[in-house]
Amino acid sequence: MSIPSLPVIFCFAGQGSQYYRMGAALMDTQPLFRHWMEAGDAQVRQSLGFSLLERLYGPDAQPSRPFDQLEASHPAIFLVQYALAKVMVGQGVRPDLLLGVSLGEFVAQCVAGMLPFAAALDCVLRQPALFAATCPPGGMVAVLAAPGLFDSSPILAERAERVGVNSDGHFVLAALHADLNAVEAELRRLDVPFQRLPVPFAFHSRFVAPAEQSWRDAFADIRRDSPFWPVWSACAMGPIGPADNDLGWRVVRQPMNVQATVTRLEAQGGAVYVDLSPSGTLAALLRQALPAGSPSRLLSVLSPFGADLDRLQKTLVALRRG
Repeated sequence: MSIPSLPVIFCFAGQGSQYYRMGAALMDTQPLFRHWMEAGDAQVRQSLGFSLLERLYGPDAQPSRPFDQLEASHPAIFLVQYALAKVMVGQGVRPDLLLGVSLGEFVAQCVAGMLPFAAALDCVLRQPALFAATCPPGGMVAVLAAPGLFDSSPILAERAERVGVNSDGHFVLAALHADLNAVEAELRRLDVPFQRLPVPFAFHSRFVAPAEQSWRDAFADIRRDSPFWPVWSACAMGPIGPADNDLGWRVVRQPMNVQATVTRLEAQGGAVYVDLSPSGTLAALLRQALPAGSPSRLLSVLSPFGADLDRLQKTLVALRRG
């Protein structure tokens, strides 16, 4: 089965995919990418008083340093993926469906026309201060093990929540900051690989519930339009639409289930999954979630290891329909 015969799905990721200088090669060579990054930077300057582009691409921005300032990483993740999607569409690639995971759901909704660019970015920009004012410090940990491991450990069940299931061998935990060391000590005892994500709150868990009323008050006026393309949510594990008034809060509060979402998509006959995340991590997760014998293809563009322009051109060539 050739690529053009399969539906094309643009995939957008959330926190944990970021690093300094992500998308730098596209900033230097792709005018459309640079246009949307600069448009977003102007809004960040006006709203928060700093230049996101200076933080992301300035002389102190070394890819080896943790990019863990939520007020900068949140809009940076949103903008890099949105700008890359605009490059793809500008080159004639039209998705058949958009898939968002966590923060990537806001990108998917914006690319699909459900949310205007300025409104979606404003929502992303206001989130860090809102959580800082209402929620206790916390964190998230990606675990390379079967999700059932969580249920078998009393310490994990007591100190954390399982907030993401990506595949049979990958899940995500969230916990309060005071419990993170105990959670990681238990994972070491169980001899499973893990990585703490660069986030200061326990998103997708009960630990962010204190932000609910402030969230609803802050974003009560957000209205969504009918999308140009179908949008699927990893939290809803299926399609979403403008009639869902509780969508924004659910994206932040509910667990993510990439595996179940992909299972439903695969039941429709497979797809070309185009990972537009900054690090290409979604493609790796999706590969684990695909069933045996799937006709689906996985493509990605950006990577912390460079060669972005080469992958962009190869992806465009593979996706252009004759």
